[in-house]
Amino acid sequence: MEYIDAGGSVSHPQAPTQRKPRRWLPIILGAVTFVIALVALGTLVGDALARSVEMRALVTRVESSEAAMSALQGEVQAIFGEYEGGTPLSDEDRAALDERLKAAAARGRDAIAEAGRQVAAVRWLTWHRDIGVAQDAYLAHNRAWQDYLSRAAQDPAEFGRPQDDVNSTFEAAEGPMRDALPSLALFDLRERIDVIFAPPPSEDGSSQAA
Repeated sequence: MEYIDAGGSVSHPQAPTQRKPRRWLPIILGAVTFVIALVALGTLVGDALARSVEMRALVTRVESSEAAMSALQGEVQAIFGEYEGGTPLSDEDRAALDERLKAAAARGRDAIAEAGRQVAAVRWLTWHRDIGVAQDAYLAHNRAWQDYLSRAAQDPAEFGRPQDDVNSTFEAAEGPMRDALPSLALFDLRERIDVIFAPPPSEDGSSQAA
């Protein structure tokens, strides 16, 4: 065995050095949390803005489509107004009325079809599928009008018949249009949709359901 010098110096283990607290760590963690929250908020705000911009494009083109439909209705009412009277129409007057109504129907159909193409051209972000649903729902109404006027361009008596498809597709489009609005809708979108789907006025000037 080896010789051990009992009289030699004895080493004592040093006490561990106490680490100083990292005062910068809470600051870094707070800054990271703030940045993450800021990015998340910016993402939400940016998405809401993008949705409002997309809906503005859709609503603007829906308004143009509705204006084309209103213009057609006004023209047809004006034509009928010219032939209203106490005496029955002659065969010649009846033929002239029919031709004018057919021409108005064809013009209205073409204008509404063009408005429908503009509605269909609206683009939206992939995850804004509810805007696509609203777009499709309104396009169904636009096509119902085109079908109605195509028939009227062949037979003006169509103007005097109920148009259930036109009415039902209009009613069906309202819900999806409202559902597609962001919670913080810009550009007066809610008010504009209210105007689009407002019930038509009755003859005495009050509102009634369509």
